Amino acid sequence: MPIGEREPRNTPSSGFTRERLEWLIQLRWLALLGIVIAALMTVLGAFPGVNWQVLVGTAAGVAVYNFIMWRELRGGQVATDQRSAMYQAVIDFLTLTIVLWAAGGLESPFISFYVFHVALVGILSGPRATLVAGGLALACAGMLWLTEMVPALRIGEWRPAGYWDPFANAVAFVATVGAVAYLVLHAVGELRDRERAVEEARDRAELEYELLSNTLDELDAGLEVLDADHKLVWRNRLAKRLVPRIDSGEQWRCPGWDKPCERDASGLCPINRSFRLGEAGRCRFAMDDGGPERVYELLSFPLSSDQGGNARVMNLYLDRTGATLAERQLVLAERLASLGRVAQGVAHELNTPLATIRTLAADMGVALQGLEAQAAGDGAALAKDVSESASLIKDETARLGRITQALLAGGDLVRLRIVGAVPLAAVVERARALVFAGMRSGPEIVLDRSLDSVRMRCDQDRLVQVLVNLLQNAHDALSEGEGGEVRIWAVLDGEGGVRLRVDDDGPGIDDAVRGRLFEPFTTTKPPGRGTGLGLYTSYMLIEAMHGKLTLEARPAGGTRAEIHLPLDSAGTAEHAAGGAGAV
Repeated sequence: MPIGEREPRNTPSSGFTRERLEWLIQLRWLALLGIVIAALMTVLGAFPGVNWQVLVGTAAGVAVYNFIMWRELRGGQVATDQRSAMYQAVIDFLTLTIVLWAAGGLESPFISFYVFHVALVGILSGPRATLVAGGLALACAGMLWLTEMVPALRIGEWRPAGYWDPFANAVAFVATVGAVAYLVLHAVGELRDRERAVEEARDRAELEYELLSNTLDELDAGLEVLDADHKLVWRNRLAKRLVPRIDSGEQWRCPGWDKPCERDASGLCPINRSFRLGEAGRCRFAMDDGGPERVYELLSFPLSSDQGGNARVMNLYLDRTGATLAERQLVLAERLASLGRVAQGVAHELNTPLATIRTLAADMGVALQGLEAQAAGDGAALAKDVSESASLIKDETARLGRITQALLAGGDLVRLRIVGAVPLAAVVERARALVFAGMRSGPEIVLDRSLDSVRMRCDQDRLVQVLVNLLQNAHDALSEGEGGEVRIWAVLDGEGGVRLRVDDDGPGIDDAVRGRLFEPFTTTKPPGRGTGLGLYTSYMLIEAMHGKLTLEARPAGGTRAEIHLPLDSAGTAEHAAGGAGAV
């Protein structure tokens, strides 16, 4: 029933309702009419022993009370709870007891009206109130018996005149039987109304169930309900197709018997999680219905039950095939992108040493031609130059071998071999020689004395690779102008680390890429001259060595690249003795 809608008069209900209170008021008016008639007949001499004054006073008091109840009922101010029903029953029992007391007590034939009142209370308030009413009737009869035993308590006698005695007995009998029959008919009418209402409710429930079932059968998701014994109670069409081996009333089993169901880390079946822990559970399983394999996700939800009722669980089957394919395609695309980045990274890393090899080879060719043309005096210096170039070629080809081996071992170009006591000055000198060897012109390279005697914890080859990238960027930034200077120096930070800085006098950092310097494929160089992977690879290498690489604009112009790495324990005292300052 909608909130605020009044219950129809013919609608069966249980309890002390407003309609039943209105019916009780009407019955009370009929009872008062009988009391007034009895008092009038007493005044006329039919019942000389009855105390008509008490009858009139009782009728007047009850009439006033009944009128007040009627007014309050119309105004909606009367309570209709169980306590109010018992209160009304007590008033009626007391009224009947007072009337019988004035009419001779237990000797009055109208003593049978207690039966009517007990039946009336039973109809109005139910079985428990009927027992209370029976006890109240016995108590009232006991009070009347007490007035028989104590003459001083008598206020009336039953002494009908002449033929009025059998007439009164007949009237009392007929009235009692008629009243009880009326109550029975009323109760039977209410019972039939209730049966009709229950039948209508059952029909409506069946119709709603059919509509709901048909609607749920059309859902693009499976739905089923399990009882506390893990037995199937109900399921829609899709759930029957997904789990066809289980019928209603049978023990439920987790789907995916052909292929294991993918559960969470606890390993619990979803319904066990719902039953035992009262939490939602989920798992995934694949099914092959004679066509392409489809992936479904099972979600289990505990259902709330009435107090003391058995818990139930609802299972929801969702088709995740499209989402799974999308995830797989995304993973494949990411792997392809990673493969492309690795391949471009390899190409980028191979380009620098190969270019160095080509340059050194050219130098060696020039040197060898000079050896043929010059005398033995100059031949010694040229031989030394050739020897250094050959050593660098050997080192760079070895580095190429390590890069390709790392790629074949799993494609991880950031795999390191970190050792202690790496001399910083030697690393910087090697990187400088790789970038600027053989150049007849270019920026001036300044190696600060703060680099001397500093030893760091790092992968020497990878640090050389990073410095080559930084120096190559500085060279490219200065190649567009004339002159310029690249300064490499180091300072201690006072926290067990060293900051290696590469400063140049170039144009500085372009604002368009300032926030994306270390992202893959970010470059300001023209097409064909840069891949945008140098800084990205350098950043990843320094991160792997537990350091940090930053780029910032210098206040005086140009760019500062700073590498922050741990300082080897043996290098701290040596660097302090060398006089380098701390940041």
